[in-house]
Amino acid sequence: MDELTNKFGSDIRLDRFGDVIFTNDGDLEIVFGGALVAQDLRTELMLIPGSCFWAPEFGRGLGESLKGPNTPDIEGLLRATAFNDERILFDSVQTERLDDGRYLLSFRLFGDVDSAELYFDLKDRFT
Repeated sequence: MDELTNKFGSDIRLDRFGDVIFTNDGDLEIVFGGALVAQDLRTELMLIPGSCFWAPEFGRGLGESLKGPNTPDIEGLLRATAFNDERILFDSVQTERLDDGRYLLSFRLFGDVDSAELYFDLKDRFT
């Protein structure tokens, strides 16, 4: 196990729809480091507040809010979610709306020199 796995833990890798990903051998794929944090952010953004019984305050409900009459401030919501994650260096958080309509959230983790990225597509959730 490397230092990032020890520091931030690991989890089962999920695809952008929240489904479990398996290896070619049929084992569960594992995620750690920046990819784990990006997966956690994706989960928090899409989860409807109150739907997680062990943490009812968890979730931003972004998917549901996109169905409503008012479009939320996507970049502001991405930044706010990243700012609330203690594993992320506050000054490293950047958001951008890309030419193809997707949003990009980039950040660095404490103790890690590499940046991690999370792409958000309004038409196809997260990529």
